[in-house]
Amino acid sequence: MNKKITRRDFLNGAAIAIAAGAILSPRSILAMTKGGSSSDTMLAESAGLGKGYYPPKLTGIRGSHKGSFEVAHQLAWAGQKPDHYQPLDEEYDLIVVGGGISGLAAAYFYRQQHGIDKKVLILDNHDDFGGHAKRNEFEFGDRTLLGKGGSVNLETLSFSDTVNRVMEELGVDLEKLQESIEPNYLLSDFNAESSYFLNKKQFGQNKIIQGNWAKAWQGDEQSLKILNSLDLPPVQLQRLRDLITGENDLLDDLSISETMDYVAVTSYEEFLINRAGLTQETINLFEPFHKIFMGVSNESTNVQNALLLGYPGANSVGYAGKLANKALNYLKDGMVFPLFPDGNASIARLMVRKMIPAVAPGNTMEDIVDAHFDYSQLDSSESPVRIRLSSTAVNVKNVDGGVEVAYVQNGKPYTLKGKNSILACYNGLIPHLCPELPEKQKENLKYGVKVPLVMTNVLLRSGAPVLAAGPAQYHCPGSYYSVVTKAPPVSLGDYHDNSKGDNPLVLWMCHAPAPRNNGEQTARDLYRLGRHSLYRTSFATYEQEVKEQLTAMFGSNGFDAERDIEAITVNRWSHGYSYAYNLIYDPEWEEGQAPHELGRAPIGSISIANADSEGAPYLHAAIDAAERAVSELKKA
Repeated sequence: MNKKITRRDFLNGAAIAIAAGAILSPRSILAMTKGGSSSDTMLAESAGLGKGYYPPKLTGIRGSHKGSFEVAHQLAWAGQKPDHYQPLDEEYDLIVVGGGISGLAAAYFYRQQHGIDKKVLILDNHDDFGGHAKRNEFEFGDRTLLGKGGSVNLETLSFSDTVNRVMEELGVDLEKLQESIEPNYLLSDFNAESSYFLNKKQFGQNKIIQGNWAKAWQGDEQSLKILNSLDLPPVQLQRLRDLITGENDLLDDLSISETMDYVAVTSYEEFLINRAGLTQETINLFEPFHKIFMGVSNESTNVQNALLLGYPGANSVGYAGKLANKALNYLKDGMVFPLFPDGNASIARLMVRKMIPAVAPGNTMEDIVDAHFDYSQLDSSESPVRIRLSSTAVNVKNVDGGVEVAYVQNGKPYTLKGKNSILACYNGLIPHLCPELPEKQKENLKYGVKVPLVMTNVLLRSGAPVLAAGPAQYHCPGSYYSVVTKAPPVSLGDYHDNSKGDNPLVLWMCHAPAPRNNGEQTARDLYRLGRHSLYRTSFATYEQEVKEQLTAMFGSNGFDAERDIEAITVNRWSHGYSYAYNLIYDPEWEEGQAPHELGRAPIGSISIANADSEGAPYLHAAIDAAERAVSELKKA
């Protein structure tokens, strides 16, 4: 456990931190590091990105990496902007701020509505496109293995006609995609078989408990049997059994309407302690999904959301709850969430290739998986659509004839003009980008706070010690990483999942800081605290947490962290999921009056598109927002 950080890890993590906002730009540092885990050289030429520039293969800290946020922080925290800018002799029909799914979709829709010859520029502060839809690549021998660095799956049940049309145009066959996934994979099927890992610090010993816990918590015929393996005190075990089976209506003193109010505004922790009589140690079992889906713990999650995530209690909140539980079980048996081996990064790549064909060959969802992108083509003057990376917007304003956009790239400030602009960046940054916005609109844009998350991919030279413990999908209450699974076992096109036997394996590990509420904080306060804790955490700390947790989980099967870990990519999302309202802390606004709805109003030739503007942290929300924003420009 005392393995030194490798030179590769140092260069990709620590060195870039040293350069933040200083003498060398992030791109210059990349040029010095000569790549991450591959032989490709990360070149950065003054005129654009070189042929060797390929960020998906970088290891160390990714996501909100050094170089991506410093300019924005100076703007948001201190109101600092450059005093002088170099005007560029470039003019566009549309300038998009933000190269995530929403920004890419905005460019896509704009060209559909106004003509494919229209000139579009996409600015993004990161060194890669896709926003939270990030792709992680690893090389081991002659194999390339993929992991998802952010946005995970496709919530097809909520797709609008617009999103379904875009999927069809991109060549995404949802049924075929689902068939390409190994059956019973946790992140595409919430009823999948999974195990619990209970750590020594909180539960007295390191222990893996196999079973289908999704069904157990709902009271299937096997649940009572596997509950015994938890080694709970007899009284707690009986109370948990009663909670699951619905032995008693724990809300029998409330009317149906009062019950509905109760489950919406009462924390799951309060319900379990005061109504079910469970101890803190017992209820800690029901936190892993809360943390990675909502970024908060039991005390800040309402009963309603906990039950929807499959945790126990639906059978004990009256007849309506039992009906809802039956309906949920019925739906979950048919609920699947298609995903690519790199998560929604493939959707971003499909959009980019559609708009900039020179970036990669091919035209199908199958060949996008192993397509090697030529990043030097992203910002080519030969293309009507250009993506300019490592470029942080600092000012967007309406001017005669359109808009003027100022941005900073590699420490150098520039301005350029366009006819229209769409802001597809974080809502919280927009008030600082657009001083001309009305003050009330700025307040609404700042209301939501994005959920901080860490998604870490770990390449193991052999998956045998992990697979020996059973299905590689774990709920880990009390551990640093709340959920551990293998990377999406998807075989599509020429990419084949080989996560079996002694073959190399990529593990996906998800952490949410989720500080406990002191009784006076809102969810938004907790997200802010969590965000700052992520910024303070070094790569060395993430690395150590990975080693310690995997050793505790699989050390008895022969796992050796020093020998078996080949590479670690930490996708740190300090500004992660879009804020979703929490009825414990947020009021219920009338339709059209919620902060995200009031905040997204267009002004002049500027409109707003992002998942924040929909109040929903999903890919389909980002796409729907893009269509709305483009339509608003058209009307203007």
